[in-house]
Amino acid sequence: MRTTVTLDPDIYEAAMQMSQTSGKRLGQVLSELARRGLRPPPPAARQKSRRFPTFEIPADAPMISVAKLQRIIDEEGLF
Repeated sequence: MRTTVTLDPDIYEAAMQMSQTSGKRLGQVLSELARRGLRPPPPAARQKSRRFPTFEIPADAPMISVAKLQRIIDEEGLF
């Protein structure tokens, strides 16, 4: 697909440098960079905890307030 875009000067220079050093056309370099930017980031390296189990929490998970936690602990008779 052919289109016209406006790039910031530093991005243009970096892409041109990559194009020249790799021997690829500028469009190919920009497409590869765009694809890289669109990929989801790899999961963060997890450090193994020896004392407590860990688990992943989705980024869009709602926050639970300390007051709500305390109320649940009190109602359930925990601790």
